Order: sequence, then structure tokens, then C-alpha cells
Amino acid sequence: MRKLGPQTKQHAEEKPSRLVAWLPVVLAVIATMSWAGNITLAKLVNATIPPMGLSFWRWTVAAVVLFPFVYKPMRAQWPLLKQHLGLVLVLALLGVAGYNSLVYIALENTLSTNVVILQSTSPLMILLVQFLLLGHTTTLKQTIAIAISAIGVLLIITKGQLISDFSIGQSELIALFAILVWATYCVLVQRLPEALKGLPILGYTVYIGTAMIFPVYLAESVFIQTMPVSFNSVAISLYTGIFASGIAFFCWNSAVMKMGAAQTGQFMHLIPVFGIIFSMLLLGERMAGYHYVGITFIVLGLFIAHLPSRKQQLSSPR
Repeated sequence: MRKLGPQTKQHAEEKPSRLVAWLPVVLAVIATMSWAGNITLAKLVNATIPPMGLSFWRWTVAAVVLFPFVYKPMRAQWPLLKQHLGLVLVLALLGVAGYNSLVYIALENTLSTNVVILQSTSPLMILLVQFLLLGHTTTLKQTIAIAISAIGVLLIITKGQLISDFSIGQSELIALFAILVWATYCVLVQRLPEALKGLPILGYTVYIGTAMIFPVYLAESVFIQTMPVSFNSVAISLYTGIFASGIAFFCWNSAVMKMGAAQTGQFMHLIPVFGIIFSMLLLGERMAGYHYVGITFIVLGLFIAHLPSRKQQLSSPR
């Protein structure tokens, strides 16, 4: 029987380690694909499925899927929840009841492409919220980055009519406000004690947020449009509840634990990429010239925001 030499053994050992090293990358990609798919599919069915109905049933399915994982952590942190109830209620309103519902409302009268491109402004929107709510001063570099990206955003929400025939689309403004709501959630969630972060706050916000959506969903059903019981409605509720909420969350958090928050956060920029691809394939949407120019300004702003400062360059090892 042929024996393996030292080099062959080393090569055989390297293969599993390489696969393990790539696993967090794959998990982060799965999460961003799921979130991009959520936006595209919501646009695909928005003619027959009302926004608050989709939002309510998405989180209802997510609540059922997440229950086995969040029940014990939630129960263990119940005393701590009561101490921070006000903040948790705000987080549930912003992160669950507010953000996704606003995105679904915006999709009724705008392109899925517009919504996913505007998503890429999230990191800069977080900087703005930190300045407005917490008084964190922004550097000159960050201010320039926000201003440049803002030009890109204005190009998209005005459909390229930034100078002549200036008008802002209402749905694009709702989508932009949704991102502001999400950015506020991201800033405020950092004020929670460490013991509440992770699974406990996920469970509390999902269950409380779903309860907040319920009366609005009832009002929509009575006065505007009833959620139909059909293959499409069941399928989209299961997808958004299981993949975009449950599986995506576990994939993303697993990636964060392996790669760290900063490195994993860069994968958020894949949401517009996947979203545009899905919109072209499933919805037949095409990007206009102002989309390309707007993306250029947004990406340029993000690039400037991530440039290392002179102080960091001097202190970094060579």
C-alpha cells in the first residue's frame, strides 16, 4: 500500500482548512442574496399583495421559525428587558415594524432597482444619524463622503432631473426614509447592554414589532386591500419569513463571528449588486443613464469614507 509523503499529507490537510476559511464568505453572500431577493420578490407581487399584509405575515412566519432559537435567551434576559423596555420598544418599531413596511410601501410606485441602489447609502446614513442623535462629530473626509453620495441619491430620487425640471419621487423619498429608519435602529441598538444583544433582542423586537404591525394590517385589510390567500401570497410570506428573516440572520451572524463586524459589513454592498441582477432577470427592469451616474457618486462617497486617515497610515506597520 502506497504511503503518503509529507507534502501530500500537508496538501490534504490544507484543503479542509481552505474550505473552512471560505465558509463565512459564502454565508455572508447567502444573507445578502436573501435580502436582495426580498426586495425584488416584494416588487414582483406588489400588484396583488398589499404592503402591510406582506410585512405582517413575513414577521409572523419569522416569529415561528425563530422561536426554538430565541425562547431561552429571551427568558434568561427578561429582568434586563424590563430595565430597558423603552429602548426595546423603539428598536422594535424601527427595525421590524417600520423599516420593512416602508420598503414594501415604496415598492408600490418605484423600481426595485431604485430601492436596492439607495440601500448602499446605509453606512453613510449611519454616520449622519450618529451626528444628529449622539453628537458624534464627523471628520472632513466623512462630510465630503456624505455630500458626494448625497448627489448620487438625489440623481436617483429625481430620476436624473437634478438641475432641470427638478422633482422628487414620493416613493423614492419613502425608500430613503426607510433607510434613515434602519440607520437609526443600527445606532440605537448599540446602546443596549451586551447581555441583550444577539438572540434576546432579535426575539423581543420580532415579537413586539409583529404586534405593532397587526393593527395597521387590520386597518389595511378593512379599508384598503385584503391579503389574498393564494400560492403567491403563501410563497412570498414563507420566503421572506424563512430566508430573508431566519436563515439570512443566522448566516450573517455566523459570518460576523468568524470574520468580524467590519469585514462582514463590506458584504452589504452586494445587496444592490444582487438586487439589480434579480430586477433585470425577474422584473425586466433596465437601468437608465442616471442610475449609472448615481451609483458612481454613491460608490465614490463610500470609497472616500473608507480611505485610511493620514494618522492611520503613519501608525500602520509596513
